[in-house]
Amino acid sequence: MPEPDHRNTPIAGIGLMIAGLALLTLNDAVAKWLAADYPTGQNIAIRSPFILVPVLFLTTIRGGFRALLPYSFKNQALRALCFIGSTFFIITALGLMPLADAVAFTFAAPLFISALAGPLLGERVGWRRWSAVLVGFAGVVIMARPTPDAFQWTAFVALGAAFFGALRDIVTRKISAVESSNLILLYSTAAVGLAGCASAAVVPWRVPDLNDIGLFALLGVLNGGAHFLMIESFSRAEASIVSPFRYTALVWAVIFGYLVWGDLPDAWLLAGAALVVASGLYIFHRETRAR
Repeated sequence: MPEPDHRNTPIAGIGLMIAGLALLTLNDAVAKWLAADYPTGQNIAIRSPFILVPVLFLTTIRGGFRALLPYSFKNQALRALCFIGSTFFIITALGLMPLADAVAFTFAAPLFISALAGPLLGERVGWRRWSAVLVGFAGVVIMARPTPDAFQWTAFVALGAAFFGALRDIVTRKISAVESSNLILLYSTAAVGLAGCASAAVVPWRVPDLNDIGLFALLGVLNGGAHFLMIESFSRAEASIVSPFRYTALVWAVIFGYLVWGDLPDAWLLAGAALVVASGLYIFHRETRAR
C-alpha cells in the first residue's frame, strides 16, 4: 500500500536536506581518503553491507518481509541504475580532484534536470530557464579552468556524477509517493554493491587492513544515513523547496577539504560556482512560480 503523503512539512524537509548533505560531504571526504589506495568498485562494494544490514533490519521490523516488496520493480531498477552511475562517477572524481572541486561540479545537477525536463518529462521549458541553464554551464566551464594549461579534464567525470544524480533525483521524486525511503535505499544500495563486486573482474582489488575496514564501515553508515535523510526530505516537501539547500554541501566541502588536505578553492572555482549556484536558485524560483 502507498505510504501517506507527508509533503506538507517544508521546514522538516529543509532540515533533513541540510543534515543529509552534511553527512554526504563527510562521506565524500572519507571516500576520497580511501580512493587513494582502493579502486572505485571496491570502495563501493565493501561499504554496501554496512548500509544494507541496518536498512534491511529497519524495513523488516516495521513491516515484515512483505515490506521488502516494492510497489514497482521497474521504478526501483530505474532508480538503481541512476544511483550506480552517480556513485561510480563521484567516487572516481573524488580520487582525481580536490573535495570542494568535485562537490562544486555536482551542482550542475539542477541544470541537467531543467535541460532534460522537456524530452523526459514533457515539460515546457521557457527561454528564462534556458538562459539560466546556459549561464550555469558557463559557470561550469569557468570552474574547469578555461585556460589550455590549467583545464581540468577530470571535470567531465564529476559532471557525469551530476548528470546521473539529476536522473536519480527525477526518479526519486516520482516514486517517493508510493515507495518507502527504506525500500528505495535498500534496492539502490544492493544494486550498486553488486555493480561494485562485478568491477573486480576488470580492476583487481586490494586486501584492506583493519583500519581501512573501519573506514569502509564508517563510509557505509555515513552514505546510508545521508541518502535516507535526502530521500525523506523529498517526501516531506516539494523538490523546489528543499533542493536549493543542496548548495550547503560546498561549505562543508571547503571545511573538510581544508582540515584534511589543506585545500582551499581558487578564484576560478569560486567564480564558476557562484554562477552555477545563482542559475540553480533562479531555476528553482521559476519552477516554484510555475506551480
